Amino acid sequence: MKIKIKLITFYSLLFFVHSCTKTEFEGPSIANLYGDFELIEPLILTNKNPSFSINEQVGFHCEFNKPVQWKIAISGLSSSAYKEISGFSDLIDSNTVFWNGGPSQLPFFSEEVCSVELTIENEIDTLRDDITIVSTKTYENGIWVEDFEDGLPEGSLIHYNSDGGGMTFFVASDDPLLGNNYFKMGGRVNWDWPLGNLDIPINIANASQSSNNFYINIGILSDIQDLHSGQFINILISEEKDTPFNDNLNNNASDLFESSMEVYKMKVPVDWDGWQIKSFRYSDFEPVSPNNTNINFNMNPNDIRAIRISCQACPSSVGNPVCPENFGKDVRTDIDHIIFTTNSSLLDQ
Repeated sequence: MKIKIKLITFYSLLFFVHSCTKTEFEGPSIANLYGDFELIEPLILTNKNPSFSINEQVGFHCEFNKPVQWKIAISGLSSSAYKEISGFSDLIDSNTVFWNGGPSQLPFFSEEVCSVELTIENEIDTLRDDITIVSTKTYENGIWVEDFEDGLPEGSLIHYNSDGGGMTFFVASDDPLLGNNYFKMGGRVNWDWPLGNLDIPINIANASQSSNNFYINIGILSDIQDLHSGQFINILISEEKDTPFNDNLNNNASDLFESSMEVYKMKVPVDWDGWQIKSFRYSDFEPVSPNNTNINFNMNPNDIRAIRISCQACPSSVGNPVCPENFGKDVRTDIDHIIFTTNSSLLDQ
């Protein structure tokens, strides 16, 4: 019995020693990770004259001797548009790292020469090249888009409180985001937060993506000159199935946004200068009435029937001086180019 115990102990110790002297490891070695940086293959661009309008892309290739934090910066020399791509790896693979012509945020790129700079964190050298855009990217590749180029969408409804004064709920052409027209939406707050809203009927029954892969994109214009504090827009999406879009002709607003219906919302504070494109994953919207057990919240993009863009701001009238600093100031939350995209936001398409 003692001999068996000694043999078991011996083999256990042998296994332990073998395990502790294992030479295999996962990931880069310590010497490689903290060693001197070396460029194995230079920066290569797969397309230096892209036509983004026909969905061409620019791929990037570069290889290093160890994983590094890298950044590719693309700058339009005429438009001042900017796109940044970054990562951590020892290989920049043109099959997975590419540019489709969109900026990180506005302005858009034009048909222009663009500088390309690849920088490595903690390294002084910068790899440079350039790209000449032959044709610019278009932004119509979506399931549904409203750009106001033909005026108001068919069947849409405008409702606003005229007591505020200076209301601008109409299609204008003086400062569009894209094309020639946009929807001007603002004015002066009177006694309550809501100024008004635009309701648009929608039919996208062919949408097959889940709410996690479905995006709502909208161009919004703000103006920091004489900025009205506390201004924002609410985006409401209705999936109400049993009610007509406009059943109550005495009310110039859609009947699909009642608190008893399947409606989702997203609040967007508007406090920047000029146009920005805001993109929201549909699954990030919240139910308007989450505690109503009579509502079946399925959140299916193909059930969307209407969208409401509602302009609101902190009251600043003498009768309701919640925000006295806003006396005499106009709200500006203009909108343009509302579009649904799948799998990624508009600027990442």
